[in-house]
Amino acid sequence: MRINQATIDLIKKWEGLYLHSYQDAVSVWTIGFGTTSADKAITGTSIKKGMTISKDTAERWLVESLEKKYLPKVMKYDDTYHWNENEAGALTSFAYNIGSIDQLTAYGTRSKKVIADKMLLYCKADGRKLKGLLDRRKDERKLFLTPCEPQKYKGDLPTIFPKRKYFKLGDGIDSCTELRPQIELVQKFLNWYGADLTVDGKYGKKTKEAVTDFQKDMRLSQNGCFGMKCLEKAKTVRR
Repeated sequence: MRINQATIDLIKKWEGLYLHSYQDAVSVWTIGFGTTSADKAITGTSIKKGMTISKDTAERWLVESLEKKYLPKVMKYDDTYHWNENEAGALTSFAYNIGSIDQLTAYGTRSKKVIADKMLLYCKADGRKLKGLLDRRKDERKLFLTPCEPQKYKGDLPTIFPKRKYFKLGDGIDSCTELRPQIELVQKFLNWYGADLTVDGKYGKKTKEAVTDFQKDMRLSQNGCFGMKCLEKAKTVRR
């Protein structure tokens, strides 16, 4: 899963850009697009009075915080909910503001409909109901309920089939290094599909696991080898 532009735009709209540190509604020192000392493990910095940063730094801190900290808080429930990009994005914005989605989802026990309804209740700061927070929750709920248009993969795919029947564990690592450009295409496709692979042209354990997951979704034999059947599915699958 990747953070889509709709999510970035929503968060920027409600956080605003501040290049000088300020205290938020509950007196927490904040800078950039809502960055606080709670994200020190990512930014390496404690936010203090009198601090100044550049816009580039603010952008980088936002994206890194979303990808490394807040999106994972959402995706830990993906096996239960199978989020689409808009659902995951809306909840990532929610987590960025609130801290997590544990209570909102009742630790993964609520339906998506209930989650959408309950989202509007999280509009208080220091015990006070704030119109700005309620309006943000409304925007997040709207994004959460917006369907995603399935898209085909637009990148290149391997071209050496059927000359070679399949790629398998070990290819491109110690031998067959000429296959690496083709395996890189497989890895790029799998990352688009939802994996998190290093695109290095080496068909290692993680690549095999990602192929196996894809085969499972496509109802193919789950041998972890990327062959013609996987390629044909890759040409037509939408997400």
